Amino acid sequence: MNDETAPQTITRRKALVGATQALAAIAVVVIGAQPAMAKGKASKDDFLFQDTPDDSGKKCSTCINFAPKATGAYGADSGDCALLEGDVCSHCYCQGWTDKNDPKAKKAGT
Repeated sequence: MNDETAPQTITRRKALVGATQALAAIAVVVIGAQPAMAKGKASKDDFLFQDTPDDSGKKCSTCINFAPKATGAYGADSGDCALLEGDVCSHCYCQGWTDKNDPKAKKAGT
């Protein structure tokens, strides 16, 4: 039998080295992605956030994702949003707005 046509054999050492390299690569990807996944919120730019209600009067205080808080960047009007990073205000608006009075509405992350 010719060496060129002979089947290649994989030694146990080569298999272990290859498996270790693959696991290391997977670990790097998973660890690198964790901060983004852990954060879980989008930037305000992603949802076209604005400091005023939209033309139809939709605003954060009527959104299911808004939770008021005592103080923040907007003073007494500050709140947290389940979708967006940072403080939002009760009279602000973004494209993630969901009517909190809609019985079918679900808060982000639930």
